[in-house]
Amino acid sequence: MIKITGLQQVQDLLKKELSKVTTEYALVGIHESAGSVKGQALTMAGLGATQHFGNGKIPARPFLDLGVAKGNREYLEAIKSGIQQGLSSQQIIDQVGLLATGNVKEFITELRSPANKPITIKRKGSSNPLIDTGMMRSSITYTISSKKPEVSL
Repeated sequence: MIKITGLQQVQDLLKKELSKVTTEYALVGIHESAGSVKGQALTMAGLGATQHFGNGKIPARPFLDLGVAKGNREYLEAIKSGIQQGLSSQQIIDQVGLLATGNVKEFITELRSPANKPITIKRKGSSNPLIDTGMMRSSITYTISSKKPEVSL
C-alpha cells in the first residue's frame, strides 16, 4: 500500500502511473446510443443539448458540466484510493465514470432553477425543470475512450 497525503502527491503519482499505460478518459453525458425521444424526431443527445444550452424558448440549464464539476474532490479521492489499492487505470477510470454519472443524475434531480413556467408544471405534474418522463436523466452514462475528447453536447 502506498501512503499519499497531499494533492500534489496524488497528481505526481497519477502522472507517473498514467504514463505507464494508454491515457483513458471517462466521457460522461448522453451518447448517441441513447436513441431517440419516444414519439419525436429528436435524439436524447439532442434533447440534452437543448436543455443544457437552451434554445430561445427553453432557458439554459447547464446540468452536465455543473453536475460533473460538483464531484471534483470525490474523483481525486477515488483516484488516490485506487492507486493506494493497486487498482488498474481501467478500474480507476471506471470508478470515476460511475461517480460522475451519479453526480450528473443527482444534479438533474435537485435542479430547481430556472424554474418551469406554471403551464409547464401543470402539463408535467412536476416542478422539476429537467425531469418530465425521466428518460433523459436515465440516458446519462459514461464510456471509456483513449482518444482525447472534443468538447461537445
